[in-house]
Amino acid sequence: GDRTGIVGESGSGKTMLAMSLMGMAPAAADLSGKLVLDGRDMTDADDRGWEALRARKVAMIFQEPMTALNPLRRVGDTVMDPLRLHLGLSKAEARERIAQYDIRPANADLKSANFSGGNQQKIVLAREMERNPDVLIVGQPTRGVDIGAIEFIHNQIIKMRDAGKAILLVSVELDEIRALSDRIMVLFDGEIVGHADPATADEGALGLLMAGVHDGNGAQ
Repeated sequence: GDRTGIVGESGSGKTMLAMSLMGMAPAAADLSGKLVLDGRDMTDADDRGWEALRARKVAMIFQEPMTALNPLRRVGDTVMDPLRLHLGLSKAEARERIAQYDIRPANADLKSANFSGGNQQKIVLAREMERNPDVLIVGQPTRGVDIGAIEFIHNQIIKMRDAGKAILLVSVELDEIRALSDRIMVLFDGEIVGHADPATADEGALGLLMAGVHDGNGAQ
Protein backbone atom coordinates (compact mmCIF):
# COMPACT_ATOMS: atom_id res chain seq x y z
CA GLY A 1 0.00 0.00 0.00
CA ASP A 2 2.99 2.34 -0.14
CA ARG A 3 3.54 4.68 -3.08
CA THR A 4 7.07 6.06 -3.34
CA GLY A 5 7.63 8.82 -5.88
CA ILE A 6 11.01 9.36 -7.52
CA VAL A 7 11.32 12.81 -9.07
CA GLY A 8 14.17 14.51 -10.88
CA GLU A 9 15.04 16.56 -13.92
CA SER A 10 15.67 14.89 -17.27
CA GLY A 11 19.06 13.19 -17.16
CA SER A 12 19.01 12.66 -13.39
CA GLY A 13 18.94 8.88 -13.76
CA LYS A 14 15.24 8.15 -13.16
CA THR A 15 14.69 5.95 -16.20
CA MET A 16 17.99 4.11 -15.73
CA LEU A 17 17.03 3.41 -12.11
CA ALA A 18 13.71 1.88 -13.15
CA MET A 19 15.30 -0.13 -15.96
CA SER A 20 18.02 -1.38 -13.60
CA LEU A 21 15.46 -2.50 -11.04
CA MET A 22 13.73 -4.52 -13.75
CA GLY A 23 16.99 -6.13 -14.87
CA MET A 24 16.80 -4.40 -18.27
CA ALA A 25 19.93 -2.30 -17.76
CA PRO A 26 23.14 -3.15 -15.89
CA ALA A 27 23.71 -1.62 -12.49
CA ALA A 28 26.96 0.24 -11.90
CA ALA A 29 29.83 -1.94 -10.71
CA ASP A 30 30.31 0.27 -7.64
CA LEU A 31 26.62 0.26 -6.73
CA SER A 32 25.96 0.41 -3.01
CA GLY A 33 22.88 -1.09 -1.41
CA LYS A 34 20.81 -4.09 -2.41
CA LEU A 35 17.67 -5.00 -4.32
CA VAL A 36 15.61 -7.31 -2.09
CA LEU A 37 12.32 -8.87 -3.18
CA ASP A 38 10.24 -10.90 -0.69
CA GLY A 39 13.31 -11.32 1.51
CA ARG A 40 15.53 -12.55 -1.33
CA ASP A 41 18.61 -10.59 -2.41
CA MET A 42 18.12 -10.05 -6.14
CA THR A 43 21.03 -7.63 -6.61
CA ASP A 44 23.24 -10.08 -8.51
CA ALA A 45 20.72 -12.85 -9.12
CA ASP A 46 20.98 -14.72 -12.42
CA ASP A 47 17.20 -14.64 -12.78
CA ARG A 48 16.78 -10.88 -12.43
CA GLY A 49 15.64 -10.36 -16.01
CA TRP A 50 12.33 -8.96 -17.24
CA GLU A 51 10.41 -12.23 -17.49
CA ALA A 52 11.82 -13.66 -14.24
CA LEU A 53 10.78 -10.61 -12.23
CA ARG A 54 7.36 -10.55 -13.86
CA ALA A 55 6.95 -14.18 -12.78
CA ARG A 56 7.69 -12.99 -9.22
CA LYS A 57 4.74 -10.57 -9.37
CA VAL A 58 6.66 -7.44 -10.38
CA ALA A 59 5.16 -5.31 -13.15
CA MET A 60 6.51 -2.29 -15.00
CA ILE A 61 4.92 0.47 -17.03
CA PHE A 62 7.52 2.22 -19.15
CA GLN A 63 7.97 5.82 -20.18
CA GLU A 64 7.82 4.60 -23.78
CA PRO A 65 4.89 2.15 -24.12
CA MET A 66 6.37 0.59 -27.27
CA THR A 67 9.25 -0.67 -25.12
CA ALA A 68 6.84 -2.40 -22.75
CA LEU A 69 4.75 -3.84 -25.57
CA ASN A 70 7.71 -5.96 -26.54
CA PRO A 71 10.84 -5.41 -24.40
CA LEU A 72 12.88 -7.75 -26.58
CA ARG A 73 12.55 -5.49 -29.62
CA ARG A 74 14.06 -2.12 -30.37
CA VAL A 75 11.89 0.88 -29.55
CA GLY A 76 11.90 1.88 -33.22
CA ASP A 77 10.39 -1.41 -34.43
CA THR A 78 6.88 -1.00 -35.79
CA VAL A 79 5.93 -4.56 -36.79
CA MET A 80 4.13 -5.68 -33.65
CA ASP A 81 1.77 -8.54 -32.81
CA PRO A 82 -1.98 -7.82 -32.55
CA LEU A 83 -3.25 -6.34 -29.31
CA ARG A 84 -4.92 -9.56 -28.16
CA LEU A 85 -1.63 -11.47 -28.39
CA HIS A 86 0.16 -8.85 -26.31
CA LEU A 87 -2.55 -9.22 -23.69
CA GLY A 88 -2.26 -13.01 -23.90
CA LEU A 89 -6.01 -13.36 -24.33
CA SER A 90 -8.57 -14.88 -26.64
CA LYS A 91 -10.54 -12.49 -28.85
CA ALA A 92 -13.50 -12.55 -26.46
CA GLU A 93 -11.30 -11.87 -23.43
CA ALA A 94 -9.44 -9.14 -25.29
CA ARG A 95 -12.71 -7.39 -26.12
CA GLU A 96 -13.55 -7.34 -22.41
CA ARG A 97 -10.19 -5.74 -21.56
CA ILE A 98 -10.59 -3.23 -24.39
CA ALA A 99 -13.89 -2.08 -22.90
CA GLN A 100 -12.60 -2.13 -19.33
CA TYR A 101 -9.52 -0.03 -20.13
CA ASP A 102 -11.23 2.15 -22.76
CA ILE A 103 -8.71 1.21 -25.48
CA ARG A 104 -9.48 2.90 -28.80
CA PRO A 105 -10.11 1.82 -31.49
CA ALA A 106 -11.81 -1.27 -30.05
CA ASN A 107 -10.09 -3.70 -32.40
CA ALA A 108 -8.41 -6.73 -30.82
CA ASP A 109 -6.65 -7.62 -34.08
CA LEU A 110 -5.11 -4.20 -34.74
CA LYS A 111 -1.33 -4.20 -34.40
CA SER A 112 -0.19 -2.52 -31.21
CA ALA A 113 2.06 -0.12 -33.14
CA ASN A 114 -1.00 1.36 -34.85
CA PHE A 115 -2.55 2.68 -31.63
CA SER A 116 -1.89 6.19 -30.32
CA GLY A 117 0.63 6.63 -27.50
CA GLY A 118 -2.09 7.01 -24.88
CA ASN A 119 -3.88 3.87 -26.02
CA GLN A 120 -0.61 1.95 -26.20
CA GLN A 121 -0.09 2.88 -22.56
CA LYS A 122 -3.59 1.59 -21.78
CA ILE A 123 -2.68 -1.71 -23.46
CA VAL A 124 0.36 -1.96 -21.18
CA LEU A 125 -1.81 -1.15 -18.16
CA ALA A 126 -4.31 -3.84 -19.12
CA ARG A 127 -1.60 -6.45 -19.53
CA GLU A 128 0.39 -5.62 -16.39
CA MET A 129 -2.38 -4.81 -13.94
CA GLU A 130 -4.57 -7.75 -14.83
CA ARG A 131 -1.70 -9.99 -13.70
CA ASN A 132 -2.38 -8.69 -10.17
CA PRO A 133 1.27 -7.82 -9.38
CA ASP A 134 2.50 -7.19 -5.86
CA VAL A 135 5.01 -4.54 -6.99
CA LEU A 136 4.41 -1.97 -9.71
CA ILE A 137 7.24 0.15 -11.14
CA VAL A 138 5.82 3.05 -13.15
CA GLY A 139 8.13 5.12 -15.35
CA GLN A 140 6.61 8.47 -16.40
CA PRO A 141 3.33 6.80 -17.43
CA THR A 142 1.54 9.92 -18.66
CA ARG A 143 4.25 11.53 -20.76
CA GLY A 144 2.77 12.52 -24.13
CA VAL A 145 -0.72 11.13 -23.51
CA ASP A 146 -4.01 13.03 -23.63
CA ILE A 147 -5.87 14.39 -20.59
CA GLY A 148 -8.46 11.60 -20.60
CA ALA A 149 -5.76 8.93 -20.64
CA ILE A 150 -3.84 10.71 -17.86
CA GLU A 151 -6.88 10.62 -15.57
CA PHE A 152 -7.51 6.97 -16.38
CA ILE A 153 -3.87 5.99 -15.71
CA HIS A 154 -3.82 7.89 -12.41
CA ASN A 155 -7.04 6.19 -11.29
CA GLN A 156 -5.58 2.76 -12.05
CA ILE A 157 -2.48 3.54 -9.98
CA ILE A 158 -4.70 4.63 -7.07
CA LYS A 159 -6.69 1.39 -7.37
CA MET A 160 -3.47 -0.60 -7.15
CA ARG A 161 -2.49 1.33 -4.01
CA ASP A 162 -5.91 0.71 -2.48
CA ALA A 163 -5.45 -3.02 -3.19
CA GLY A 164 -2.30 -2.99 -1.03
CA LYS A 165 0.28 -3.06 -3.82
CA ALA A 166 3.73 -1.48 -3.52
CA ILE A 167 4.25 1.22 -6.13
CA LEU A 168 7.39 3.02 -7.27
CA LEU A 169 6.43 6.00 -9.42
CA VAL A 170 9.12 7.72 -11.49
CA SER A 171 8.24 11.07 -13.05
CA VAL A 172 9.57 14.49 -13.96
CA GLU A 173 6.12 15.99 -13.22
CA LEU A 174 6.01 17.40 -9.69
CA ASP A 175 2.21 17.66 -9.67
CA GLU A 176 1.90 14.01 -10.65
CA ILE A 177 4.39 12.89 -8.01
CA ARG A 178 2.73 14.95 -5.26
CA ALA A 179 -0.76 13.72 -6.17
CA LEU A 180 0.11 10.02 -6.35
CA SER A 181 2.89 9.49 -3.79
CA ASP A 182 2.93 8.83 -0.06
CA ARG A 183 6.57 9.90 0.11
CA ILE A 184 8.99 11.52 -2.34
CA MET A 185 12.65 10.87 -3.08
CA VAL A 186 14.53 13.40 -5.20
CA LEU A 187 17.13 12.13 -7.66
CA PHE A 188 20.01 14.22 -8.98
CA ASP A 189 22.96 12.97 -11.02
CA GLY A 190 22.16 9.36 -10.15
CA GLU A 191 21.86 9.86 -6.40
CA ILE A 192 19.01 10.36 -3.94
CA VAL A 193 19.65 13.88 -2.60
CA GLY A 194 16.52 14.43 -0.52
CA HIS A 195 13.25 13.12 0.86
CA ALA A 196 9.92 14.89 1.26
CA ASP A 197 6.34 14.45 2.41
CA PRO A 198 4.05 15.31 -0.54
CA ALA A 199 1.46 16.77 1.84
CA THR A 200 3.88 19.37 3.19
CA ALA A 201 6.62 19.60 0.57
CA ASP A 202 7.37 23.08 -0.68
CA GLU A 203 7.54 23.20 -4.47
CA GLY A 204 10.44 25.64 -4.36
CA ALA A 205 12.46 23.41 -2.04
CA LEU A 206 11.76 20.39 -4.23
CA GLY A 207 12.85 22.39 -7.26
CA LEU A 208 16.15 23.23 -5.58
CA LEU A 209 16.72 19.57 -4.73
CA MET A 210 16.00 18.60 -8.34
CA ALA A 211 18.62 21.16 -9.38
CA GLY A 212 21.17 19.56 -7.04
CA VAL A 213 20.98 22.19 -4.31
CA HIS A 214 20.71 20.38 -0.95
CA ASP A 215 22.10 20.42 2.54
CA GLY A 216 24.94 18.03 1.79
CA ASN A 217 23.49 15.31 3.99
CA GLY A 218 21.23 13.78 1.36
CA ALA A 219 18.07 14.69 3.26
CA GLN A 220 15.61 17.55 3.63
